[in-house]
Amino acid sequence: QVGFSPLHSASVRGLRPLHAMAKGSLHNLAALSPAGRKAQKAGVSKVLRHGSIKVKATNPQEANRFKWVVQDQKYIRRKATPRGGPPFVIEAGERWLDVGANVGFFALSALAQGAASVTCIEAEKQNLFRLRSNLKLNGHGARRARVLRAVVRGRASRSSQVLLLSRKTTRHSVLSVPEASHDGKTQTVPVVTTLRQLLNDRPSEAVKLNIEGAEREVLLSMSSRAWGPHVRKMVVEYSFDVFPTRRDYDGLLRHLRATGWKVFPESVPAWFSGANATWDRRRTLGNDARQIWAFRGAKTAKR
Repeated sequence: QVGFSPLHSASVRGLRPLHAMAKGSLHNLAALSPAGRKAQKAGVSKVLRHGSIKVKATNPQEANRFKWVVQDQKYIRRKATPRGGPPFVIEAGERWLDVGANVGFFALSALAQGAASVTCIEAEKQNLFRLRSNLKLNGHGARRARVLRAVVRGRASRSSQVLLLSRKTTRHSVLSVPEASHDGKTQTVPVVTTLRQLLNDRPSEAVKLNIEGAEREVLLSMSSRAWGPHVRKMVVEYSFDVFPTRRDYDGLLRHLRATGWKVFPESVPAWFSGANATWDRRRTLGNDARQIWAFRGAKTAKR
């Protein structure tokens, strides 16, 4: 279980580096201790620890996400990706682009596993502050962890600056995310950029993309050449509650294959089959996201 220890909230100066964006989506719910729930309802900041990693969490969703990303390593497949695909791991010396960095859980995990650097993209203001705080808490400065507040879209446009805020800190999005009671608030994000521009500015060997439904638009905007010469692998979290049709999902997989990727998607329920199938949230109990692991270049062959 996630370990909790109190930490007084402190004002932390930002690292002022280069890139970070949107939210992590939530599937696996970890049980919090009664004391942890009580403290988080009272708004007390807690420190979660796993190995050398320590982070501040302020709500149950973040504690659940910490378990999913850091403890359970759900983005990582050490033996193989689905359908006999290659393993997906953090390799020593890799440069990562984390689009949808949230408060830094994946970035911290990648750095702890030997990544040379992580460029973090986050759109929401408070998440960005806490991302920088968590990086500083773990001793990471601008040389290894660069941060940018930005919205990432398929096309950079001033009309894309509005971020829709969710009551869950893990679900802010530029798209309308289904939830029982939406916050109704918005933020105007000063920078709108594209994945192609980010990869030009910060060459990276690996990408993690989780921006609450906007992944589809971003990936469909990428041609083979737009990926550049460096990117070798990517993990994408696909939000079926935002794009629920099988036709949309299969269209994205076809586009990735057509632009040079070998894709190994996480399995979906048997009832979600056929071009006309629609994702049924009543049957998934909130587990509405799946990972897509993808590889380019010489290391993409099946084992």
